[in-house]
Amino acid sequence: MDKVTYLIKTFSRTKRKDYENYILNALWQRIDCLNIRPVTQQYVRVSADKYYLIDLFFPQINMGIEVDEAFHKKTIESDLKRVLTMEQKLSAVREDRLFEVKRIDATLPLQALTERIQDVAEEIKAKIIAYDIKKWDTDVSVKEWIEKNGFLSIDDFYRFRLITDVANQLFFKKYKGYQQAGFNMTVADKSVEVWFPTISTGEKEEHNQWLNYLDDSWCVLTEKNIRQDGKAAYHDVGELRIVFAKIRDHFGKFSYRYIGNFKLDSISADLKIRKYTKISEKVYIDYKKETITI
Repeated sequence: MDKVTYLIKTFSRTKRKDYENYILNALWQRIDCLNIRPVTQQYVRVSADKYYLIDLFFPQINMGIEVDEAFHKKTIESDLKRVLTMEQKLSAVREDRLFEVKRIDATLPLQALTERIQDVAEEIKAKIIAYDIKKWDTDVSVKEWIEKNGFLSIDDFYRFRLITDVANQLFFKKYKGYQQAGFNMTVADKSVEVWFPTISTGEKEEHNQWLNYLDDSWCVLTEKNIRQDGKAAYHDVGELRIVFAKIRDHFGKFSYRYIGNFKLDSISADLKIRKYTKISEKVYIDYKKETITI
């Protein structure tokens, strides 16, 4: 998606909220910087089952903007009534990650409101300079990002359109095509599967042979066999998986995103249910040595 289309779709998500729409667009114009990527309707995770929604978020500087309206105050309790998609949950900003929120009171008189918008815009511009933001985070290749930081984290934005993109860009493969739901890697002399499950919800079963459920803490992944032919795959407790979940973003497109490293903890007696527990949230990649660590 080109940037013009992204910006149009992003800011049009507020079109039924007049005050919010005016303020966010006024703020964006005053920031006047095309190197910072905006995200609207961003969920913030307070705990395993509590979220709230902020109006605008800039992931490159970890700052959110909340528009306070007289007749539409957002609270944790009201937003808990919303049905979150898996992408919204997994893309939620974690409140404990030095996340900062700036509030704009929509009930202020016009002059005071304009001054408040300008003040917030100046704070954002100062952050852009301090963080030396020169291009969108999505314009930084995943290899460039990992070479700078040493790892890929579950908090990183990156999405991958195809399994081959993950395999070739992260794990030193040279696949032209790939039809399986995973492939094996050697990590610290151990066999580890890089796995690409489709995450199901209670309302929608995404597969006719295996269902994969992620709990509200994002730490337990349950794999359930619903095959009608009685076939079962055999695995050993303790097996490790680097997991990239297949999910749909808020623009309706499917992609794969890294959600952590998991260990197989238990298998039901009938071999139909396997439970994996998250053991870490980063995969360390050394491109020069072509080595992986989790």
